Amino acid sequence: MRRTRTALRGAAAVITAAGAVAAPAMQAGTAHAATGQVPYRCQIFGSGFDYDATVTVTAPASATTGDAVTVEADFSDLPGVAPLPVDSWTTSGTLTVSGAQSGSVPISAPKRTGAIPAYGELPIGKVSGELTLTGAGEVRIAPAGLTVVAEAGAQATITCTPKSTPGHLATINVTEGGPGASVSPPSVVQGGTVTLTGAGWRPGAVDVTLCDAAGAACEPDDLTGVTASADAAGKLTGSATVAESAAPGARTIVVAQGEASTRVALTVTGKTPPPTGECEGEDADRCGEQKINVTVNGGPLTMSREAGEVDLSPVTLDGTEQSATGSLKRVEVIDARGGTTGWSLTGTLTDFTSPAGTKIPAGNLSWTPACTAAPGASAVTPGSAGPLDTTTAATLCTAPGGTGQVVGGTFAAGAGLDLTVPPLTGAGRYTAVLTLTLS
Repeated sequence: MRRTRTALRGAAAVITAAGAVAAPAMQAGTAHAATGQVPYRCQIFGSGFDYDATVTVTAPASATTGDAVTVEADFSDLPGVAPLPVDSWTTSGTLTVSGAQSGSVPISAPKRTGAIPAYGELPIGKVSGELTLTGAGEVRIAPAGLTVVAEAGAQATITCTPKSTPGHLATINVTEGGPGASVSPPSVVQGGTVTLTGAGWRPGAVDVTLCDAAGAACEPDDLTGVTASADAAGKLTGSATVAESAAPGARTIVVAQGEASTRVALTVTGKTPPPTGECEGEDADRCGEQKINVTVNGGPLTMSREAGEVDLSPVTLDGTEQSATGSLKRVEVIDARGGTTGWSLTGTLTDFTSPAGTKIPAGNLSWTPACTAAPGASAVTPGSAGPLDTTTAATLCTAPGGTGQVVGGTFAAGAGLDLTVPPLTGAGRYTAVLTLTLS
């Protein structure tokens, strides 16, 4: 059974219901870091919130073309928005590159674990990536998007986008250097194709050879269909196919142009042998069949709500009965159990009280429930409109269970609220607490 409490306030009656493999990253030049403020707009469970991040971007102050450098962004803590305790989380994102070269750098951090309470601030910290420098001049680095995937019983994805284009926080002074190269993918099966990129080469043809792990014992026949050259700016592009007869294991691609050369690691894997065992002696068409299995594990039944309190419309006493209205904060129910058991969401309400001690009975507040099921979810039914009570729970939403019928999905719940304020009511701000129970 899960409960959430929402404060309900009133004014005279206000409710408070409440990442191509390249040469290893180089430490080129002295690291330089700068800090700035980046306002983000983030989303979780369909709800938005602001994240005014303090971000420090660190990158080498200088490097040469062809270098692969590490760039890092250190983010301040994310506001506490997860409605459940967080056990672990993974952070990824991008940094924007402009100036002498343009594009973006994927950044990520290892999975972090820690007991973060519900609505507790989430440490983000350092997130890093690798950038291969392709052009001479100033290369500017700026923060961009951020994604946090948190495990809190159910998986919660938080996506954050800058409200405006952030200014750059790091600049790399890139000068012309020795040639560099990278290969993608870093591992290829015999008969597969790789692509080559790089910078710092003289315009013209470039030789590409596949050698052993130490860059020796090069075999000219191990690569076929080689096309590689550098343009007027020294940017290398090319491709090659690894011969099916090439020896598998750790290998090195040697890229050379006259006396200049560089090495790039490549793993060659052997082709998977044809099926044996049960296929032996079977008809060819039967050997084309493969049984595919999957295990689907059930998850929890969880509830979260939109942040904040509910303020009903204020009223002015005039000797007659008044009405204060508003809407319940949006509630989201996720049923990931994968079973046939239904669920219900009910509520009880305390009396409205003021600092002076005067009260408005809980029964003076009526709600009109509204419930919707997200695409692909099972059916959900809203409860009946009517007054709330301090002890007898009123139904907000139900999802009926049934034999042979799986219940589950994502559901949204809310309600219109209407509080009757009697003529004989003391002036002041009244507060009640609505408790929702999911079972």
